[in-house]
Amino acid sequence: MLWLAIFFLLAVLPVWVSYSGELPPFRGFLEELGVALGFIGLSLFGLQFLFSGRIAQVAPAFGVDNIVQFHKEIGVIAILFALAHPVFMLIADTSYISFFDPGENLPRAISLILASIGMIGLLLTSLWRLTFGLSYEVWRLLHGVLGGLVLFIGVAHSIQVGHYLNPLWKIIFLAVLFLAYGSLLIHTRLVRPFRNRKNPYEISEVKPKRDDTYTLVMKAVNGSRLDFEPGQFVWITIHDQPFSLQQHPFSISSSKMDTSIAITAKRLGDFTNTWKNLKTGQRAFLEGPFGSFTLKDKPCVLIMGGIGITPAISMLRTLADQLDQRKCILIYGNENEQKIPFKEDLEKLKNKISLEVIHVLEKPGENWKGEEGLIDERLIISKLPEEKNDFDYFICGPSPMMDVAELTLRKAGVSWENIYAERFDLA
Repeated sequence: MLWLAIFFLLAVLPVWVSYSGELPPFRGFLEELGVALGFIGLSLFGLQFLFSGRIAQVAPAFGVDNIVQFHKEIGVIAILFALAHPVFMLIADTSYISFFDPGENLPRAISLILASIGMIGLLLTSLWRLTFGLSYEVWRLLHGVLGGLVLFIGVAHSIQVGHYLNPLWKIIFLAVLFLAYGSLLIHTRLVRPFRNRKNPYEISEVKPKRDDTYTLVMKAVNGSRLDFEPGQFVWITIHDQPFSLQQHPFSISSSKMDTSIAITAKRLGDFTNTWKNLKTGQRAFLEGPFGSFTLKDKPCVLIMGGIGITPAISMLRTLADQLDQRKCILIYGNENEQKIPFKEDLEKLKNKISLEVIHVLEKPGENWKGEEGLIDERLIISKLPEEKNDFDYFICGPSPMMDVAELTLRKAGVSWENIYAERFDLA
């Protein structure tokens, strides 16, 4: 509630500042509503840079996946508020169409038309990137350029109209506030890569695994490997230098105790499709670690699906290296026995730590004697420990499975404070 209150206050701050002090005459409800919606939409646009800036202090309480989902949904709301601004103004007074008239003021008309097209483009490409056939790299560039353009034009338009911003202190306040938001984009795209250039990694091994899955093992060139907690993830750039649009998030699959860092992924997109062709010695840059999907002090229940098991593998490998014998129950869903990533690794881990593995196969073979079908409420309930809230619960995998798991655990009486879910859809 505290974070939501802070967010709400920041969202309405430009409105409060604009309507402070001596005010011009009231122009009618629809016009004033249109102005307020415009200021709130602009403010929400600025706040978007806060949630996309990978600020470590923002995410720990909620998880990066939830922050990203919030970023996506608030982004849609911001665009709708901003687009509602000219709509309400035109409904109230059609003479406002002159703001879009190149014959009356060419720079103003071009900027407002570009901002309107930019907002619509942001909305469409964010919701239906794959439908438009945009690669992640192209979309990332487009997203940043359009977002920055809309924010700049919005602030300039507010100052240029000046109906509520004539006092100099209001102009300065608004400019400083949105410059601070915009600086987060510069920090993420330029400052961080600049700092990161001194910490390159080198691919030392490419390991093929089951189900068209590959593990990249990377060693720090300068010997200073980043420190992480098992379950966290990093952003990786495979390039000679860190200034690249090709930056993707992946969970770490290696133990915290290893001298190298490993990430594992299935070949599903443009980026991971290239992994099988990677050569040892290729340069890579890692930014992180990020995420609060990490082991605590309690025993754990891990509900995983497919390649979503990678953070759990890091957790279990770390427990084995630390000789930690806390009880762990892994409920692991896959299509069939041949498509179980880390199958052999899990068998070895069972002999090193107190780990119970429950494989669940959607399409089992004739000789399969384990659980069949999907991970559902019945299965989860049947495998829960007696003292449910003495355990932490970690969920990662396909969204339908995660929905079932989260709702089932809450229905079974597990405290929400013991449930950690990571919907790894950041790219």
